[in-house]
Amino acid sequence: MEEDVNCAELLHRCHLKSTKPRNAVLTVLAERKTVLTAEEIYRILLEGGGTANLSTIYRILELFTEKGLVTKSFFPDLRSYGFSLKSRGHTHRIICMRCHKHVDISHCPLSEFEQHVAADTGFEIIGHNLELYGYCSDCSKKADR
Repeated sequence: MEEDVNCAELLHRCHLKSTKPRNAVLTVLAERKTVLTAEEIYRILLEGGGTANLSTIYRILELFTEKGLVTKSFFPDLRSYGFSLKSRGHTHRIICMRCHKHVDISHCPLSEFEQHVAADTGFEIIGHNLELYGYCSDCSKKADR
Protein backbone atom coordinates (compact mmCIF):
# COMPACT_ATOMS: atom_id res chain seq x y z
CA MET A 1 0.00 0.00 0.00
CA GLU A 2 1.40 3.37 -0.91
CA GLU A 3 2.14 5.64 2.02
CA ASP A 4 -0.07 8.48 0.70
CA VAL A 5 -3.19 6.35 0.23
CA ASN A 6 -5.63 6.71 3.09
CA CYS A 7 -7.76 3.85 4.35
CA ALA A 8 -11.10 5.39 3.41
CA GLU A 9 -9.93 5.95 -0.17
CA LEU A 10 -8.61 2.41 -0.48
CA LEU A 11 -11.88 0.96 0.85
CA HIS A 12 -13.85 3.16 -1.56
CA ARG A 13 -11.80 1.81 -4.52
CA CYS A 14 -12.82 -1.70 -3.47
CA HIS A 15 -16.47 -0.65 -3.15
CA LEU A 16 -16.42 -1.11 0.62
CA LYS A 17 -17.93 1.19 3.21
CA SER A 18 -15.35 2.99 5.33
CA THR A 19 -15.94 2.01 8.95
CA LYS A 20 -13.90 2.54 12.08
CA PRO A 21 -13.04 -1.17 12.49
CA ARG A 22 -12.06 -1.60 8.82
CA ASN A 23 -9.91 1.54 8.94
CA ALA A 24 -8.25 0.32 12.14
CA VAL A 25 -7.36 -3.07 10.65
CA LEU A 26 -6.02 -1.45 7.46
CA THR A 27 -3.95 0.99 9.51
CA VAL A 28 -2.34 -1.81 11.52
CA LEU A 29 -1.53 -3.74 8.34
CA ALA A 30 -0.11 -0.62 6.66
CA GLU A 31 2.06 0.31 9.65
CA ARG A 32 3.49 -3.18 10.19
CA LYS A 33 5.62 -4.65 7.45
CA THR A 34 4.97 -8.22 8.55
CA VAL A 35 2.33 -10.87 8.13
CA LEU A 36 -0.02 -10.67 11.11
CA THR A 37 -2.56 -13.13 12.44
CA ALA A 38 -6.03 -11.93 13.40
CA GLU A 39 -5.06 -12.43 17.05
CA GLU A 40 -1.98 -10.23 16.64
CA ILE A 41 -4.05 -7.49 15.00
CA TYR A 42 -6.57 -7.79 17.83
CA ARG A 43 -3.81 -7.43 20.45
CA ILE A 44 -2.27 -4.42 18.66
CA LEU A 45 -5.63 -2.67 18.48
CA LEU A 46 -6.35 -3.31 22.16
CA GLU A 47 -2.88 -2.11 23.19
CA GLY A 48 -3.54 1.06 21.19
CA GLY A 49 -6.67 1.75 23.18
CA GLY A 50 -9.14 0.42 20.63
CA THR A 51 -12.23 -1.57 21.39
CA ALA A 52 -11.82 -4.39 18.94
CA ASN A 53 -13.87 -7.55 18.72
CA LEU A 54 -11.91 -10.60 17.53
CA SER A 55 -14.80 -12.03 15.50
CA THR A 56 -15.18 -8.67 13.73
CA ILE A 57 -11.48 -8.68 12.86
CA TYR A 58 -11.81 -12.17 11.37
CA ARG A 59 -14.79 -11.07 9.27
CA ILE A 60 -12.96 -7.95 8.09
CA LEU A 61 -9.86 -9.93 7.12
CA GLU A 62 -11.91 -12.46 5.16
CA LEU A 63 -13.73 -9.64 3.37
CA PHE A 64 -10.41 -7.92 2.59
CA THR A 65 -9.06 -11.22 1.23
CA GLU A 66 -12.14 -11.66 -0.95
CA LYS A 67 -11.78 -8.10 -2.28
CA GLY A 68 -8.05 -8.51 -2.97
CA LEU A 69 -6.86 -6.00 -0.37
CA VAL A 70 -4.85 -8.50 1.64
CA THR A 71 -2.92 -11.66 1.05
CA LYS A 72 -3.77 -14.61 3.26
CA SER A 73 -0.85 -16.88 4.16
CA PHE A 74 -0.92 -20.18 6.02
CA PHE A 75 1.62 -20.75 8.79
CA PRO A 76 2.08 -24.51 9.09
CA ASP A 77 3.84 -24.26 12.46
CA LEU A 78 1.02 -22.17 13.98
CA ARG A 79 -1.78 -23.92 12.08
CA SER A 80 -3.10 -20.45 11.54
CA TYR A 81 -3.43 -17.82 8.82
CA GLY A 82 -1.62 -14.52 8.61
CA PHE A 83 -2.58 -11.44 6.63
CA SER A 84 -0.67 -8.64 4.96
CA LEU A 85 -1.55 -5.87 2.56
CA LYS A 86 -1.42 -7.10 -0.99
CA SER A 87 1.44 -5.75 -3.04
CA ARG A 88 0.71 -4.25 -6.40
CA GLY A 89 1.55 -6.36 -9.39
CA HIS A 90 2.79 -9.91 -9.56
CA THR A 91 4.80 -10.85 -6.51
CA HIS A 92 6.11 -13.88 -4.71
CA ARG A 93 7.51 -13.81 -1.22
CA ILE A 94 9.40 -15.54 1.49
CA ILE A 95 8.03 -15.39 5.04
CA CYS A 96 9.89 -15.87 8.32
CA MET A 97 8.07 -18.44 10.43
CA ARG A 98 9.25 -16.86 13.68
CA CYS A 99 8.87 -13.07 13.30
CA HIS A 100 6.56 -13.16 10.21
CA LYS A 101 8.65 -10.63 8.30
CA HIS A 102 8.14 -11.07 4.59
CA VAL A 103 10.28 -10.18 1.62
CA ASP A 104 8.91 -9.94 -1.90
CA ILE A 105 10.82 -11.91 -4.53
CA SER A 106 11.05 -9.92 -7.74
CA HIS A 107 11.84 -12.78 -10.12
CA CYS A 108 9.02 -15.17 -11.04
CA PRO A 109 10.48 -18.67 -11.29
CA LEU A 110 7.16 -20.19 -12.38
CA SER A 111 6.55 -18.64 -15.81
CA GLU A 112 8.05 -21.48 -17.85
CA PHE A 113 6.58 -24.12 -15.53
CA GLU A 114 3.17 -22.48 -15.83
CA GLN A 115 3.36 -22.69 -19.64
CA HIS A 116 4.20 -26.41 -19.49
CA VAL A 117 1.35 -27.13 -17.08
CA ALA A 118 -1.08 -25.21 -19.30
CA ALA A 119 0.04 -27.16 -22.36
CA ASP A 120 -0.13 -30.52 -20.56
CA THR A 121 -3.52 -29.98 -18.92
CA GLY A 122 -5.35 -27.78 -21.40
CA PHE A 123 -6.01 -25.24 -18.63
CA GLU A 124 -5.90 -21.51 -19.23
CA ILE A 125 -3.87 -20.47 -16.19
CA ILE A 126 -4.79 -17.02 -14.94
CA GLY A 127 -2.54 -16.77 -11.90
CA HIS A 128 -0.64 -18.45 -9.11
CA ASN A 129 0.71 -17.89 -5.62
CA LEU A 130 4.17 -18.72 -4.37
CA GLU A 131 5.14 -18.42 -0.73
CA LEU A 132 8.34 -19.78 0.69
CA TYR A 133 8.75 -20.26 4.43
CA GLY A 134 11.90 -20.20 6.51
CA TYR A 135 13.76 -18.15 9.09
CA CYS A 136 15.21 -14.72 8.42
CA SER A 137 18.84 -14.07 9.29
CA ASP A 138 17.93 -12.33 12.56
CA CYS A 139 15.77 -15.22 13.75
CA SER A 140 18.34 -17.79 12.60
CA LYS A 141 21.02 -16.02 14.67
CA LYS A 142 18.75 -16.00 17.74
CA ALA A 143 18.14 -19.74 17.38
CA ASP A 144 21.88 -20.45 17.22
CA ARG A 145 22.52 -18.88 20.61
